[in-house]
Amino acid sequence: MRKNELLHFHSLLLTITQGYDERGQLPEDALVDYREIGVTPMSIQASRDDHEAAVLELGSVLENLAVSTAPHAQPVAPNRPEVGAE
Repeated sequence: MRKNELLHFHSLLLTITQGYDERGQLPEDALVDYREIGVTPMSIQASRDDHEAAVLELGSVLENLAVSTAPHAQPVAPNRPEVGAE
């Protein structure tokens, strides 16, 4: 994925996450790791790798929210490697 596509995807994931927050379904500590990365969709000068880490973290947050708000749901990739693990 090119950087501009990654920026767009980052923005979309953050918008979805904000929707959970507006509905009161986002735990206060859910975005701690995301915020520690220090990159937002508006950080256009941040590296592609930083945006990728942010996207992966937001994806993880959204996966956990989806499972917690729909108890019958199962994680899509339960054996997915952790962010930064290679």
